[in-house]
Parts: sequence; C-alpha cells; structure tokens
Amino acid sequence: MAFHQFWNSFWLLVTDSVILFAGLLLGNILLLHIQGIPVSIQYSALIVPVWWVGALVSGQAPGWGLGMIEELRRIELLLITVFGIAGVAYVLGQDRMLPSRIVYLSSYAFSAFLLPFGRIACRRLLGRLHLWGCNVALYGDTQAIERMVQVFKAEANIGYRPAGIFSDDLERGARVGKIPVLGGLHEASSHIGVAVASIAHLRKHDLVDFVDHDLAGYRKVVLFPDINERVFAWVTPRDFNGLVGLEVSRNLLVPIATLVKRIYETMLVLLFLPVWLPLVGVLALVLFCTDGKNPFYSQSRIGKTGQSFKAIKLRTMVPKADQVLQDVLDQDEGARREWETYFKLKTDPRITPVGRFLRRFSLDELPQLFNVLAGEMALVGPRPLPDYHQEELPEKARLLRGKVRPGMTGQWQVSGRSDCSLAEMELWDNFYVRNWSVWMDIYIMARTVRVVFFPLGAY
Repeated sequence: MAFHQFWNSFWLLVTDSVILFAGLLLGNILLLHIQGIPVSIQYSALIVPVWWVGALVSGQAPGWGLGMIEELRRIELLLITVFGIAGVAYVLGQDRMLPSRIVYLSSYAFSAFLLPFGRIACRRLLGRLHLWGCNVALYGDTQAIERMVQVFKAEANIGYRPAGIFSDDLERGARVGKIPVLGGLHEASSHIGVAVASIAHLRKHDLVDFVDHDLAGYRKVVLFPDINERVFAWVTPRDFNGLVGLEVSRNLLVPIATLVKRIYETMLVLLFLPVWLPLVGVLALVLFCTDGKNPFYSQSRIGKTGQSFKAIKLRTMVPKADQVLQDVLDQDEGARREWETYFKLKTDPRITPVGRFLRRFSLDELPQLFNVLAGEMALVGPRPLPDYHQEELPEKARLLRGKVRPGMTGQWQVSGRSDCSLAEMELWDNFYVRNWSVWMDIYIMARTVRVVFFPLGAY
C-alpha cells in the first residue's frame, strides 16, 4: 500500500506542478505583452513547493477515498491559501517576490480552472495502467456488498479497489463480480490496508468492538451507516462528552446562503451574456425560417413555494403538439407506459428535426437564463416540473422541492437525464436540496458541460 501511495501521490503532484508552472508562465507572457516586462518565474515558482506541502497535509495526495465534490472543495481552498500566502509575500516583498498583479490573478484563475481536470486526467491514465488506488476489504451483508462493489466500480476516481469480501451471508470462495469472498465478518486480511464496512446490519453486534478488534489490523476503516440511501453528503462529527453525533446542515435554508447563491449565479449569467444572448438570437432566427412560427414558447412550471411561473424555451415541437401526443398515447400502449414512467418518449412524434438537434445539446433551454435573471429559476437546482408531473410526486418531496428555486441543470440532469425514472429524479433532486454547497454547484455545472457536449440520455 505504501508503494502505491507514494507513486500515486508523486504523479498527482507532478501533474499539479505542471499546471501551476503553466499558470505562472501564462501570467508572465500576459505581462510581457501588456507591459513589456521579460518573462521570469524565479520567485513565483516558490508557489509549487508550498502547494506540495499543503496537498500532503490536507490529504489530497493521493486523495484516495475523496469524492469529486470534496476534492474540488479541498483543491480550491488550498489554492486560495497558497495564493493568499503568495499575496502576503507580494505585499511584503514590494514586487521582489511576484512581479505583477497580472501574474498573480491570471495564474490563480488558470490553476483554479485546470487543476481539477488535470487530476482527473492523471487518475484516468493511472487507472488504465492499473496503477491508481489501493486495495480495500468490504464488510457487510449481501445487499451492502453488491452496492459497494457497484459504487467503487462506477466511481474509480475514488481510488478504492475491492480486493476481498468478508461476510457471514456468503460462502468462502464465492465471488461477487470478480471479488473473492475471503471470510466472515469477524475475519480480516493482513495484506489489505483499508476496510470499508456497512454497519446497517451490525445493530445486533458491538460496533466499537467490531472496529477495535475485528478491524484492528487495517490502517483505515470507512463506515457506511446505510449503503442504499443517497441522503446526506455533508455531515460533521460532533463529540458530546463521549457521545458521538452527526451534524447535518441544511445550507439552502440559511438566508445568507440563498443570497450568496443568487448573487454568484446572476453574476455568471451576466458575465456570459455576450455569448449566450447572440446564440439564442441566431437559433431563434433559424427556427423562424424553418416554418415561420414563433421560435419561443413558454410553459407553466412549479417554482419556489409552489408558485407557478412561465419557463421560456426555444420551440422544438410541431403546432398542436398536445393533440399529437394524445393521439399517440391512445393508439400505442407501449408509448403510454413509457410516458407514464418517464413523462417523455424516446421517439416523440411532436419534435421537429431542428428541435431534436436543439434538445440533444440542451440548446432549447438557453432562454431560461432570462428566468434566472428574473429570479424565477436558478442555474443549479431541482428540475422545474409542470403541474401534472409535480402532482405525481409524494407530498414530502413536493414540500422539500418547494423550499428552493428550480434550476436549469441539476443533479438529476448530470446523473442520467431522460433515462432516469420519476423515482430516481425525486431521489437526486431531494439529495441536492439536502446537501447543497457552492462546491456541489460548481461540480454540477462542470459535469453539465460534459453532458451537453457528450449527450447521453437526452431526448
């Protein structure tokens, strides 16, 4: 394990260093063109070793076990700290440490954007070479084991590679996937450094004894209270004089958090206004030229506190679309079942050829940026639903969704889009409301870009 930990950390830090050096070089090149000052990174390159120390101390090298959102949070906070130290050096050094604010700001912006992507690329390369991650032992019942194997296979970036299973429900020598069962719950492996255990089935056992004795040989133990529910992503352990509690913060119910989210989303929309507004105009003109009809349409959707609003979209359907849909549902039982499950049809007779292209790349939703500016929607949030769709949700889900503004994109859209059922959409949207953070919004927006350019499940 130590061998893999060293080399995984080494290559991640090398990748980080290349990006940081590139950011410093870019800043100096800008400085050369703007002020004619020769390129020099002699002093500013000291940022790199400071970053190495911070990454090691904060557990970002190698970062096994970190989810994407948590890693993003740590990267950006460490970057702010490192450049904050550099800023202090800039002030105290009176231009001897950093040559210019241009270098300082451009280097930070470049690094903040590219560091997460550089790390993803590094991990994927190491993964293809079968060099990324560490072996872990899985503990639990059959259902928990199957779920853990599924999660760690789908989220290979976490770096946990299941190498052995310990369960009283499975026979020694059996396999789940390709992972062998090595023993029962009270056995352990001397060759694996990390244990991952589901404790939902341990209510009849002494948890402290299980961790301190049965899992005593592992360097790290990860406990899952319930492996089957996407409920809470952010919990903070609290010690109440020996009684351990888990604090759950509902950030979107804090007024200042809601205000911060509203401010930075509005700033983002206005910042990119010169890009998206002309694009909406061009697409609207193309639609008008195809059939001479109004290129825009609005549909009533349920917003915050259950209030209705008009969501603006580019028109992608034929005239009298509702009647066309009803005719299909009346004549095709398979289409009716599909509609009742997803409220969408993969082969939808209402959609025009141009509309199909717009939907594939989510371009039809660009006008909803006006809804964001009007305060009716957010950039990131639960999917805005029409009345008939909202009524299908349980009352608890409707109440939870009603606490926040619906979003143009969200956890549901980047986790399956139209391939997700109503229950899955409810699960993902509720998860977002419970666990919102700025980092989660950044993560979802970054994944949205990928989903838009590589559309899967969009129709």
